Amino acid sequence: MYTYPSHTFRPLIKRLWVNFLLYLVYLCSLYYFYNYLNLKVLDISMAISTVLGVSVSLLLAFRTAAAYERWWEARKIWGGIVNDSRTIVRQLIGFTSAGGEIIQDVKELAHLQIAWCKALNNSLRKLDPLEDLTNHLGEPVLSELRNHNNVPNALLKIMEIRLSKLHQQCMINTYQFVAIDETIKRLCDKMGMCERIKNTVFPVQYSVYTRHGITLFIIMLPFGMLKSTGPFVILISFLVACFFAMIEAIAHYLKDPFENKESDIPMTALCNTIEINILQMIDASELPPTAKPDSNGVIM
Repeated sequence: MYTYPSHTFRPLIKRLWVNFLLYLVYLCSLYYFYNYLNLKVLDISMAISTVLGVSVSLLLAFRTAAAYERWWEARKIWGGIVNDSRTIVRQLIGFTSAGGEIIQDVKELAHLQIAWCKALNNSLRKLDPLEDLTNHLGEPVLSELRNHNNVPNALLKIMEIRLSKLHQQCMINTYQFVAIDETIKRLCDKMGMCERIKNTVFPVQYSVYTRHGITLFIIMLPFGMLKSTGPFVILISFLVACFFAMIEAIAHYLKDPFENKESDIPMTALCNTIEINILQMIDASELPPTAKPDSNGVIM
C-alpha cells in the first residue's frame, strides 16, 4: 500500500510511457496537419467529444468505485482478522490462567495463531505459505503442514484439535470451549472471504470497454479544440489524457488487493502488528521490529 502519494506516479509512468509518447506524437502531427497543411476539415464540433467524454466518465467512475469497494472489503476483512487474533489469545489466557501464569499450551496456541496469519498472507500472494514460520512452529508441525495444499486451513484444524484437548483435560469448560470455537469459526469465515476475492476475477467487460472508451475519447478530443485553442490543444489534450489514464490505473491496481503488488492492502504489516500484540500478551521476551514504509513509501 502506498503511503506517499507522490510515489504512485512511478508505476503509472513505467506502465504507460510508450502510450504517452505515441499520443504526444499524434497530437503534434494533428496540429501540424491542421495549421500548416491547412486541413480545416479536421475542425469538428466540440459537442461530439463532450458527449463521448461524459459517457466514458460515468463508466470510469463506476468501474473505479467497484474496484475500490473490492479493495476496501479486503481491508475490512483483515481488520477483523486483527481483532479476532487478539480475541482468541485473550480468551485462552483468561480461561486458563486463573493464577496469573500463562500455561505452555496457550503459548503454543498463540504461536499457531501468528503462524496462521502469516500463512494466510503468503497464500493469498501465492508465496510459500511456510515462509517465516520457523519461529512459531516446531518441526513436527511444519512437517505435517507440508502435506497440505491449504496451509491456513490445516493450521485451524491443529488449533481446533488442541483446543479440544484442553476441554477434555478440563482446562476449559464447555461454555468457554464454545466461545473460543466461535472465534475460530470467524477466522475461518474471513479466510474464505479472502479466498473469494482472490479467486473471483474482476469482470473483464469493465476493463476492456472502459479502456476502449477512453482511447476513443482522447483520440476525438483534440479535433474539437484545434480552432479555439491553437497550439495549446497539444498541452490540454495531453493533460486530459494523463488524468483519465491515472483514474483508469487506480481501478486497475485496486481491483486485485492480494497480488503481491505495491497497491495491496498491507497484510504483512498487519501480520507484524498481530505478532507483536500476541507476543506481548503471552509475555514474550523478544519482539520483532515494527513494520515501516520502504524508501518508495510502500508498506506491504
